[in-house]
Amino acid sequence: MRLSTTYICVKDVEKSLQFYKFFLQKEPLYQNDNRWIVFDCGNLLALYNRKYDEELIKESHDIHFNQAYIDNFFNEDKYKKNNIVVFNFEVNDLKSEYQRIKSLGIGEVSQIMYVNVHMPYYYFDVIDPDGNILEVTGHYEGDDTIWD
Repeated sequence: MRLSTTYICVKDVEKSLQFYKFFLQKEPLYQNDNRWIVFDCGNLLALYNRKYDEELIKESHDIHFNQAYIDNFFNEDKYKKNNIVVFNFEVNDLKSEYQRIKSLGIGEVSQIMYVNVHMPYYYFDVIDPDGNILEVTGHYEGDDTIWD
């Protein structure tokens, strides 16, 4: 079995179409009127156990996570309440992509977060028009600002 398509139910198709065109930097692969719009973005499916990180934070958070990650982890914001799927996108240069997404002004953008459980991992979140969390990760030539 292989994952064929993951799709997001949207409230305002035009607003979401514009958001994803800017976010993905590409035109849709296929569009059926305003009902069904397809982008080609890859095809991996992963499972994440949030409790694993929760235990690490309780034991010794300063070794594995920066403060932005810890604050975000325990933040009970309106987006996380019903968001059980996170869409993870990978880019070549995380710092450049972070600046690009922030400059677009298409949605709320988190700080860059750092996790080091089995390897260093940097990412930031973007909120789409329907409140879905989009995680963006990639190679990060860091500086100390992520530890603020």
